[in-house]
Amino acid sequence: MKNPYEVLGVSQNATKKEIIKGGMTAMKQRIYTLQEIQLAQKQLLNPAKRLVADFMYPSKIKAKRPKLLSIDIKPENISINDINENAFDSLK
Repeated sequence: MKNPYEVLGVSQNATKKEIIKGGMTAMKQRIYTLQEIQLAQKQLLNPAKRLVADFMYPSKIKAKRPKLLSIDIKPENISINDINENAFDSLK
């Protein structure tokens, strides 16, 4: 199975008109067979099959690398008495 967006030369947010126009231009270019073009159009014009195509062929990977957190805790700024006093504030 080929990527229907690549076959028709359209983006993932293409409208119905753009999908049909993409099919016409793909037929003129003759890179893909007529059956592949028709299958791609059927996939993208059917909402349920389009969701499957969106899942199988994402336009770009949206995952980002997590950033490292830097925490500045200096031991001289923290006292045990502050910790003990603040620990019971949540129980009130």
